[in-house]
Amino acid sequence: MTSSTSRKWQHLRIDYLPYITGWFGNFIVNNALLTMLIYRYDPGIPNDYNLSILLPSALVGIAIMISRIAGAFVQPVIGYFSDRFWSPWGKRRPFILVSLLPLIGGFILLFNPPNNLNQTTYFIYLVTMLWVFYVGMASYHVPYLAWLPTLAKSPEGRVKLSTQIGIFGLVGATIGGIIAPWLTDSYGFQGMGIAISLIGVITLAMPLLEKEEYTPSKGKYPSFKTTLTAAFTNRTFCIYMITMILAWMVISIISVIPTFLVIALLKREVSFAAVINTIIVGSALAGFTLVLPLAQKYGKKLVFQGSLIWVGLGMIAMACGRFWWQDSLIPWLILSIIANLALASFFSLPNAMLSDIIDQDAEQQGMGREAIFFGTRGLLIQFSQGAGSFLTGLILSFGKTPDNPWGVQIAFLSAGILSLAAAFVLRSYAIKK
Repeated sequence: MTSSTSRKWQHLRIDYLPYITGWFGNFIVNNALLTMLIYRYDPGIPNDYNLSILLPSALVGIAIMISRIAGAFVQPVIGYFSDRFWSPWGKRRPFILVSLLPLIGGFILLFNPPNNLNQTTYFIYLVTMLWVFYVGMASYHVPYLAWLPTLAKSPEGRVKLSTQIGIFGLVGATIGGIIAPWLTDSYGFQGMGIAISLIGVITLAMPLLEKEEYTPSKGKYPSFKTTLTAAFTNRTFCIYMITMILAWMVISIISVIPTFLVIALLKREVSFAAVINTIIVGSALAGFTLVLPLAQKYGKKLVFQGSLIWVGLGMIAMACGRFWWQDSLIPWLILSIIANLALASFFSLPNAMLSDIIDQDAEQQGMGREAIFFGTRGLLIQFSQGAGSFLTGLILSFGKTPDNPWGVQIAFLSAGILSLAAAFVLRSYAIKK
């Protein structure tokens, strides 16, 4: 193989496989939970497993919202202590190890609730176990992502690593959504919980095999309030976060809308939503092959901005599709592939961009504060995801049936406008590399 050919395929080599495998496991566990949790507590009657209804699905949704918000507030705190922590074993790996107990323990207990409780007690149990799970997830996410800037120190290396993390995460989410129902059908909820937990423990623990290199910062570390205030007064970080809040609202809408696209606009059975979701995931995976070479050539900011515009225009086109070709299937499928191709940037470039912000902050402050930035981002993204889901539900109330699909069309239009607004905000982002 020639040197030029070798360089061409260099971006496909995986340098930190144990580290990346952790993100794969994270998405398997998280998507298995999201796929099966409501059905576990409200399976409907009759059902194939002779399960009773423990909680109405509306209360399950409220429990998820409460626990996610409560867990979100933990993220900056975990980030602060992770940045301050140091041991011979590293500063990120101990947090990752400790997080496995609440994360996996919470997952198992969520699918094996006690018997014969009243509805109020089941609700309290569900909120508590979900909170334990999301605290474990936050304790894993924040130090895991804060480790990225010290693993990959060059801008190109960060884009490459972030891209590979995004690919593994998307594949993990897909696998989690597929095997959780199959395992439940074959072995029941208890068997599914144990199997997913074993897969989760093995994959989530893989980053512990990576060598962690870190030099403790000299001088006194500032207080939590001072550190958090400094993050929010960093103009580049604020512009980045406004962009990300808008972008994650777009992702929330896109995550919900395929089912209603199928029912209201394509006028097909709900099961066809699996085809649409597969197309969205496949299109995003194809887009990953373009992210790294484009970012190396044009810079992360410009590529992410272009992706936001691409998705925005694609969503607006989806909103108008009913006027152009009614329920004709092929044009909808082609547009779905094209519109979602640029979603790859949403899952890869933001981590690399935040690493650049952290480097800039470290030069100004004289110390690294990786985890407080990732923790603060996690807090705000949780709220933006909640806001996106709430907005989608509100918009769909305007119509989500074949006779009245206006809510579905407005949801696509809203996603497009939000994506274009994010691209506009990103114009002021100062780091161009």
